[in-house]
Amino acid sequence: MVLVSLSTLSGTVARSAVPPGRPNFVLLIADDWSWPHAGAYGYEAVRTPNFDRVAKEGVLFTHAFVAAPSCTPSRAAILTGQWHWRLKESGNLWSTLRKEFATYPDLLEEAGYFVGYAGKGWGPGRLEPGGRRRNPAGKRFESFAQFMGQRPAGRPFCFWFGSFDP
Repeated sequence: MVLVSLSTLSGTVARSAVPPGRPNFVLLIADDWSWPHAGAYGYEAVRTPNFDRVAKEGVLFTHAFVAAPSCTPSRAAILTGQWHWRLKESGNLWSTLRKEFATYPDLLEEAGYFVGYAGKGWGPGRLEPGGRRRNPAGKRFESFAQFMGQRPAGRPFCFWFGSFDP
């Protein structure tokens, strides 16, 4: 399940001073989480108040799908906007993601965004054989609070939170 929210995750995000036309991006992705298992979809056995809030105030996908049935190629597809089968060895679990494939965090960073992630970014796999020195999701932070604390004032941001838990 992936939820994307534009400037609505929390009061901290909503109060972020960003020039008009340059939205903040927050991507939340859980590992091995099937779509119906959240309160926002009417599932009552699991309580997901934070995801429910993002779904209410941001975006709730009702017809979403994954590009691949495995985490590494699926995350590579999200990051690049490509089908996993177009990404050469990146379409496999425990692979690499070649530098030749542009990722949206890299493009946003080049456009002046402050970019980072916490939790599980792209992976599992090895970065160096593909020519990368860091995770394609951005610079690693321990938390969203740490990320926001290091963000330069007024700079738009892109943050990826990858939960290891479903």
